[in-house]
Amino acid sequence: MDLQACQQDVDAWIKDHGGYWDEFVTLARMSEELGEVSAALQRLRGFRPRKVDVDLGGEVGDLLFVLCSFANQQGLSLDACFTQVMAKITARDSQAWKDKQA
Repeated sequence: MDLQACQQDVDAWIKDHGGYWDEFVTLARMSEELGEVSAALQRLRGFRPRKVDVDLGGEVGDLLFVLCSFANQQGLSLDACFTQVMAKITARDSQAWKDKQA
């Protein structure tokens, strides 16, 4: 599934379930989901003392859902955003990335 299809699925689901939240609530939810990704990774790598069942993929999926929601609210195409950032990173960071890997 491509990013446009993800955005369309999220849009349909949200509209079927009462509509979008306020954009700042969505942004806060995105921050919360990113924190849950971080906590899951810390648990998987042993940096958090108590081990609980961890679903890193599920947490990343939650973050992607909220990111699609936010992009939809802002009238952004994630495909276009990604294409733009890849061009920027390629032009700006290619050599630095190679140097870091060496």
